[in-house]
Amino acid sequence: MQAGDVMSRPVVTVRGFDSIRTASVVLTEHDFTAVPVVDDDGVLIGIVTEADLIRDAIAYDPRSRVRDVRTSTQPTLVNQIMTKKVRAAAPDTDCADIAETMLKHNLRTVPAVQNGIVVGIVTRRDLMRGLARDDAVIRRNLGRFEQWPVAVRDGAVVITDPVDDPHAREVARAVALATGRSPWPNPGRPPSLRTALRRRR
Repeated sequence: MQAGDVMSRPVVTVRGFDSIRTASVVLTEHDFTAVPVVDDDGVLIGIVTEADLIRDAIAYDPRSRVRDVRTSTQPTLVNQIMTKKVRAAAPDTDCADIAETMLKHNLRTVPAVQNGIVVGIVTRRDLMRGLARDDAVIRRNLGRFEQWPVAVRDGAVVITDPVDDPHAREVARAVALATGRSPWPNPGRPPSLRTALRRRR
């Protein structure tokens, strides 16, 4: 299971020049614990969490003995309090690796990034949802692979996919390798997906 299989999308983001109040509203309305911060091109530049906001946004109660010494009336911006060193993952990252990262660094959210652009977000809840998928759903998803025509020629496994599904190509490669045979004619050369899985024309 990979990040792309469980990540939430389209992903909700905020900009670095947004106010922390705006970020607070986003977190509250969507029941998030964190939200990615992006620039005008959608490139990930940070992440703002509940902890970041609580640390900065809650003013001192005037009845308290402690007084807020800040005198500026300018609103605090997201880029002033956000966490800049973000642990992100690619959509093809194994969910086991993401889970390990979350546990090791006490994270609840890991953005999914492709070429610097935020394309999704993986939360602990997303991982749990992936683990809790019903067996019947999995069987139904795999049932279509029973229709694949398979042939072996000169030690090469040729699997034909009638629908030309990109995800199916990866499954075909795994199936072919599991037979102990190479899914392409020449094991010494880098495989092409076209060789490993041919589309029926």
